[in-house]
Amino acid sequence: MGGQGIRTRWAAIGAAIAVTLGGGAFGVVRATVSSGERASYFPITPTRVLDTRDTNKFTNGTLQLTVEGSVNVVGEAGSRTVVPTDATAVAVNLTVTGGRKNGNYGYVTAYPCTSTADPAPNASSLNFENGVDIANALNVTTSLNGSICLYVYGTADLIVDIAGYYADHDHDDRYYTKAQTDTQTANINLALDGKADSTDIYQPVIPTAPRTLDSTGDVGGFTSIAIGLDGNPIISHYDVTNGVTNGDLKVAACTNPTCTTSTTSTLDSTGDVGGFTSIAIGLDGNPIISYTDGTNGDLKVAACTNPTCTTSTTSTLDSTGAVGWHTSIIIGLDGNPIISYFDLDNRDLKVAACTNPTCTTSTTSTIDTTGFVGGYTSIAIGRNGVPIISHQDVANGDLRVASVWWLAGGR
Repeated sequence: MGGQGIRTRWAAIGAAIAVTLGGGAFGVVRATVSSGERASYFPITPTRVLDTRDTNKFTNGTLQLTVEGSVNVVGEAGSRTVVPTDATAVAVNLTVTGGRKNGNYGYVTAYPCTSTADPAPNASSLNFENGVDIANALNVTTSLNGSICLYVYGTADLIVDIAGYYADHDHDDRYYTKAQTDTQTANINLALDGKADSTDIYQPVIPTAPRTLDSTGDVGGFTSIAIGLDGNPIISHYDVTNGVTNGDLKVAACTNPTCTTSTTSTLDSTGDVGGFTSIAIGLDGNPIISYTDGTNGDLKVAACTNPTCTTSTTSTLDSTGAVGWHTSIIIGLDGNPIISYFDLDNRDLKVAACTNPTCTTSTTSTIDTTGFVGGYTSIAIGRNGVPIISHQDVANGDLRVASVWWLAGGR
C-alpha cells in the first residue's frame, strides 16, 4: 500500500474578522497600520559561549566576545551558529565566580564593541563581592561585527550563556501593529456576512496573488511549510513525475517573505520517496524534513546542511515493516527533532525521538496500539516541554490525542 499515488489538490478561501467585547456590547476592532522595522525577540535553548574557568581569571581589562554567526560553544567540538548575523541584541545570563574586588569595587560592564579598544560606558552590568558567585540576566546590543565586550574591574571568572536574541522584523501595510477597540454598539454585520458598508470599521489584509513555485512535472504532493530564521518560507513536497515507483523528495526555498520567487532542490530520489512530508526549522536555522520511503516502507529524515536546503544528509530511522506514513516533525526543547508517524503494518501510532539535531539516529517507541490508530498525525510541544500528538482512530472515525510525557526535558 503505497499511498504515494494519492494526489490531492486543496484550495481554501478564508476571512477573519476580530471582534471584542467592551462596555457590554460588541464592537469591531480598529486597526492602525504602520511600516518600518522593529525588534522581535527569538528565544533559543540556553547555550554557553564563554567560561573562563577553563583558562585564567580575567583581571582589570576588556574581553571581546563574538556572539553572532559561527561561534565556539563550550563543551562542543568545532563551531556553529547560535545567533544569526542579522541580530541586533542578545539576551545573556552573565555569571561571575571566584571574584575579587579591586579595592572597594568589583563589577562587570557588558556593551557593544568592534574591538577591545572601544571604551566601556560608565555603567555596571553586574557588581560582585569577594568570593561570592553572582549572576544577572541582561540584554546587550551587538556591534556591526556581531560582538559584545565585557569590561572587568577586579578579578573574576566569567560565564556567559545566551538565552535568545533580538532581530528587526519588517512590518508593512499588510500587518496590524496596534488595535483600538471601538466600543460603540453594532456594526458586526461585516464579521457575520462579510459585507462592508460605510459604518463598518475594518481594514483588511491584502493578500498577494496565488503563484506557482514548481511546475516541472507532477509536483506539489504532501506539502509542508515552515518559516526560516530569515523570515522566508521553505516548503517540502513530493514529486511523482515518474510515477508512483520513482517519486522524489523536493524542497522550494522562497527568496522573500511572500514567496513570489523560490529555488527548488531535489533532496532524495532513491526509489519512491518523499510522501507524507513534514518540515521544521532546527535551532541552527537549517530545515529538517521527515517523510516516507514508499519503496521500502521506511521512515526517513533529510537534515538540510544550509538554511535554503540545497543539500542534505538523509537517514533511515525506522524500517520495521511498513512504517513512516503520515509523519509530523517538531524540534524538542533540547534541539533534537521528534517525529510522530503511522505504523501501517500494525496500525499503531509511533514516535521517533532523535538523539542529535540532525537526526542521524533515534529511539523509536509505539505510543498507541488501541485498534486501528495513528493516522494523520500532528505533533507539538507544550509549554511544559511535553510532546503531544493528535491522530485518528481510523476504525471508529474518532479523534485521539497522546501526551508523550517521558520525552520532556531531553533524553
